[in-house]
Amino acid sequence: MGNKKKLNVIILGSTGAIGIKLAKKFYQDGENIFLFYKNKKKGKILKKIFKKKTNQKISFETINIENKKSLKNKILRNKEIFKSCDILINTIGELGEIKNFFNLNIKKFYRTFNINFFSYVHFFKFLYPLIKKKKDLLIILFSGGGASSLRENFSSYSLSKIALVKFTEILAKEFINKKIRINSIAPGIINSKMNQKILKAEKNIVSKKEILRLKKFLKISEKTIDKVYLLIKFLNSSKGKKISGKMISSMWDKPAHWDNKTINKIISNDYLTMRRKE
Repeated sequence: MGNKKKLNVIILGSTGAIGIKLAKKFYQDGENIFLFYKNKKKGKILKKIFKKKTNQKISFETINIENKKSLKNKILRNKEIFKSCDILINTIGELGEIKNFFNLNIKKFYRTFNINFFSYVHFFKFLYPLIKKKKDLLIILFSGGGASSLRENFSSYSLSKIALVKFTEILAKEFINKKIRINSIAPGIINSKMNQKILKAEKNIVSKKEILRLKKFLKISEKTIDKVYLLIKFLNSSKGKKISGKMISSMWDKPAHWDNKTINKIISNDYLTMRRKE
C-alpha cells in the first residue's frame, strides 16, 4: 500500500458543494489535489481545511472561467499541473433563473449558458494541446438535473446541461488519443446552494413533487456524494477505463454491479447516452 502511486487530481469549482466534498475524499485517501476556485475568500477556507501532509501535494489557485483571456493564461501558467494530471474534475456551474422561458432575462440566460457550457468549450480548446499526448487521463463533468428529463421553469439550466452532455459525448469520439476518457456524471441531489435556491423559489414555480423529492434526498446527501466518489474511482479502475462519452447516474446505475458483459454493452452501443427511445 505504501508504494501505491499517488493520483494527481485537479478539481475546478472546489469551493462548491460537490467540489469541496470530492476534494475531502481524495485528500483523505492521500492523493495529490490541485484546487481551482473563483472566490478568494472561500479559497482561504480551503487552505484551512486542506493542510499539506508528508509526501502529499496540494495547491490552491483562483480561476475565472467567464473570461477567456484570463482562463487561457491560468491554464498556461499551471501547464505542468495539467500535464501531470490523472483525474480532472470540473464541477463549475450555476442554476440560473427559475422561471417560465418567456419571463426570463435573456442576458441572465446567456450568462448561465456561458458558465455551464461555453466556458467548457474554451477550457478544452486551451487545455487540449497540453494533454493530447497523455498516456492516461480521466475527465469528469456533471450533467445536473434536467439533462435527461423535462424540468419545467429550468430552461437555462437544463438546456445548457444538455449541451454539455452532448459535448462530452462528442469529445470522447473526437479525442484522437483514446487514453483520454471523458464522462458526465448525474450526481443526484446534493446539499448545495443550487438546491437551497430551489427550495426558496417562488410559489408554483417549482412543482410540489420536485420539492418533496428534493427534501427527501437532501436528508441522505452525504451518501449521495459517497456514490459520486465511488463512481469516479470505478471509472479510473482497469475495468472502468473502457468507458468514455457516457452520462452515468451515480445514484441509479450501480457500476459496482457491472460485469464484463454489461461494460461491453455500454461501450458498444448507445447505452447511457442521449437518444430517442424507439
